[in-house]
Amino acid sequence: MKKTKKIKRKNLTVNIVALVTVFLLMASAAMVRDGKIFGHDFKSSEKDNSAVPVMTAGPDGSTVINTSSLEVGVTGYSGPVPVEITVKDGVIAAVRPLDNVETPAFFNLVTESDIFSAWVGKTPQEALAAEVDGVTGATYSSNALIAGVRAGLQEYTDSPVGAGNSGISRGVSFYAALLVLLMAAIIPIYVKDKRYRIVQEILNVAVLGFWTGTFVDFTLILGAMSNGLGLSVSLITCVLFLIAFIYPLFGYPGYYCAWVCPFGSLQELASRCNPRFRLHVGKRAAKILRRFRTALWMALMLCLWTGFLTSWIDYELFTAFIVKTASVGVLVAGGVFVLLSFFVQRPYCNYVCPTGTLLRMSQDLDSK
Repeated sequence: MKKTKKIKRKNLTVNIVALVTVFLLMASAAMVRDGKIFGHDFKSSEKDNSAVPVMTAGPDGSTVINTSSLEVGVTGYSGPVPVEITVKDGVIAAVRPLDNVETPAFFNLVTESDIFSAWVGKTPQEALAAEVDGVTGATYSSNALIAGVRAGLQEYTDSPVGAGNSGISRGVSFYAALLVLLMAAIIPIYVKDKRYRIVQEILNVAVLGFWTGTFVDFTLILGAMSNGLGLSVSLITCVLFLIAFIYPLFGYPGYYCAWVCPFGSLQELASRCNPRFRLHVGKRAAKILRRFRTALWMALMLCLWTGFLTSWIDYELFTAFIVKTASVGVLVAGGVFVLLSFFVQRPYCNYVCPTGTLLRMSQDLDSK
């Protein structure tokens, strides 16, 4: 018994060291990309948004509100989403997003939606009172944009709104994603049933994948590392990180990949459709492929640390779930791996996935 306890303590120590190491690796990547860690800007002297005036007069007599220097309190998927609001003749004439580092596949959903019509034509006071729904599939980005508009209008009207009225309406998709996450986080621990596993995989693909675009990837991790997390704003992100990084410390290694990841679930479902004709990957080939996965991860991390081709994080295959705006390359690659899954067990998860490799590294420095 004492020997078992010593082994468990040793494993916990190793896992904590591994988690801290990964934290430091991602913190350094966040510094290179954004110059920030948990919202603290270490490059403020190089790019001082405080110099950007909040309100300026337009040539047509309008007032232009720029939220770049305002403390909004809500960040998008990768970082802040500043906006420019034009008020003319007492009503909002236009709202447009300014430059940001959001993933294009997500943010295009926002710009192509009708979210801006929720404010245009209203007085600032009416716009502040409006309950605006986030955009399904781009919840983080749209909520950050909504918070930016409200912060700008509050500055314009000099009418602060209490914390209980954020103006962000959490729609059905938010609660559906949260429910599926909680099911995946709790039920499998107590229910050992293959039939339930299939149900959970279908929910992961349908709700977390195609409906809401909820998953852990490098973009989400770097965004959280750069800007921090607010529990009231990023509840789903907090639950995702709890499952991905904390569960392994309590004896559930690989839990996120096995029970939550929508792309992993999609590959698993594909493999169930062809139980008989499976391709056997030999030990030597599997070893080579795992080494390739690690080498790829190291190369991609090197890109983040050097600032070279950092945009690769916007093209992880998870973004294929956002079918409307995903790139053709991502859609094709995602389809290829799903087809391979009919013959090979989770090929992307086992032999390619950079995020999965990072999660393995955070659980055990010796993981392969």
